[in-house]
Amino acid sequence: MKICLTIAMAMISLCAFAQDDLLKELDQIQDSVTTYSAATFKGTRIVNGHSVKTVGKNNMDFIISHRFGAVNSGASNFFGLDESQIRLALEYGLSDRLVVGIGRSSYQKTIDVFAKYRLLRQSSGFRSMPVSITLLASDANNPAHHQPNFPSTRSPSGRLTLFRF
Repeated sequence: MKICLTIAMAMISLCAFAQDDLLKELDQIQDSVTTYSAATFKGTRIVNGHSVKTVGKNNMDFIISHRFGAVNSGASNFFGLDESQIRLALEYGLSDRLVVGIGRSSYQKTIDVFAKYRLLRQSSGFRSMPVSITLLASDANNPAHHQPNFPSTRSPSGRLTLFRF
């Protein structure tokens, strides 16, 4: 009787499939889902430049940026604080991909505007994209130095930003 039970258990174990099929099903489910990279950057700026991150739809960011002078200028310039410059800006997300913004800097009283569009977003899975790409168009104007015989004080620019996390 023990021999029959042992042979029956051995035959059952030869034709039993446990984990392999379940793992294949999980792989198929994961391949049909697109996973976007999150928190590539914590903010829309890297130091004084733009990152690939955009503000979400109907969200507004108020940004205060500042630069200080040389620390080794001594106590007479309060170790660089007397030479500080500040920039105040508002950025608004028209959609999850399109952001517009305006800002003003204390340096030469410069006013700037920009539009940033997230063209591609890094992802894996069903729709795999190896990089994030944003397009940026900006224009800065210096109204304090505008004179009739002086060339334009505008400085338009465009930029394409690629990033891989």
